[in-house]
Amino acid sequence: MRILIATYWYLPHVGGVNTYVNVLRKELMAAGHQVDVLAHHPDMQKYYIVHSGRYLTKAKIKQVVYDNVLKYFETSQPYVDDWIRWREIERYSFELAAISFNLKQYDLIHTQDIISTRALSRVKPPNVPLVATIHGLLATEHMFSGDVTSKQSLPWKYVCKEEYYGATSATKTMVPTSWLKRKLSEPDYGVPPKLLHTVPYGMDIQQFLRKYNAPPSSYVPMVESGKTVLICPARLVPVKGHRYLLEAIYRLKQKRNDFVCWLIGNGPLYSEMVSLASSLGITDVVHFFGDRDDVPQLLRQSDILVLPSVQDNHPFSIMEAQVAGKLVVASNAGGIPEMVSHKKTGFIFASSNSDDLASKLNYVLSHPTLAKQVAVQGHRWGLHRWSLSTLLKNTMGIYLSALEKVRK
Repeated sequence: MRILIATYWYLPHVGGVNTYVNVLRKELMAAGHQVDVLAHHPDMQKYYIVHSGRYLTKAKIKQVVYDNVLKYFETSQPYVDDWIRWREIERYSFELAAISFNLKQYDLIHTQDIISTRALSRVKPPNVPLVATIHGLLATEHMFSGDVTSKQSLPWKYVCKEEYYGATSATKTMVPTSWLKRKLSEPDYGVPPKLLHTVPYGMDIQQFLRKYNAPPSSYVPMVESGKTVLICPARLVPVKGHRYLLEAIYRLKQKRNDFVCWLIGNGPLYSEMVSLASSLGITDVVHFFGDRDDVPQLLRQSDILVLPSVQDNHPFSIMEAQVAGKLVVASNAGGIPEMVSHKKTGFIFASSNSDDLASKLNYVLSHPTLAKQVAVQGHRWGLHRWSLSTLLKNTMGIYLSALEKVRK
């Protein structure tokens, strides 16, 4: 088959969607399929087919869309927020861009977010099936980030409809976790559960281990002998819950001094989190690394992965830590409890609860033998659960079902 993987987000970037697309593309190509990837360019000024050199300047399309959409809102719906207008302009622009890349040449299109799914569903040829993977719940992420401030507001109603149409516009829709399936079925979004198929992620374990065993590409601070390294590789955004981790580190430091904490990643909260660490007096044990291209290597030099998310779906960081044999201490947010079984394959704490996180960290640091046993069990679980063969088999099953549905 000739397959188009499409996403509104820019590629490459640091995050789960980028990892998923790379893994899936590689496996599909190894199975003999031709695969193109359509996305925003990292500069957000172009749409392009990744790895091909084919691109379209965004301004040429967006200006036309902007003028027409703005005119419509000014005359027909002047009460609509600028934020909503911007989102409409972005989606219409993506639609027009997709058309220019000749969608007729593909046997199947696989979108990776609610925006590209709705856009491609409107412009794809009728005989080309559209499969969507929804990687998270953007509506509530907008609440966490402050883009949407009230569930009585027009922006909230708009993002709920975005979720609905994003999840129902494809021929077949996949979600990585049962949690996301349940959430999308709630009254706010109203997606019929029968339309959603749960397909967990997979990872290229061998490629990951090659990186894991390579030397770091940049500076790594020295760690005193006998100190445990906690590592948190996550974007510095509200939904990842770094505030609760820093507060937990503050509480933990009152009891012991046999650990350090590495925060790997960047984001809009970077300066705020650095200031918070300073005000809490924990800068001697917390190190901010910013974005790194050697996260697997840093994971090898650490001992415990800590993920304090307030919402998360199916984080690759947990998958990688389990495959690496590292202990996972993670919140009970989203789909994480489907990946980590408390005291069996990792440790779970209550989301947004820095006291509980501090307590769990103190417990595992005080019981190193048990912590090691749980890490070993997590390692066995990860090697079995996250295999690429399982991902490819399940995904191809959805593809074939979508093709059959279109042909009826």
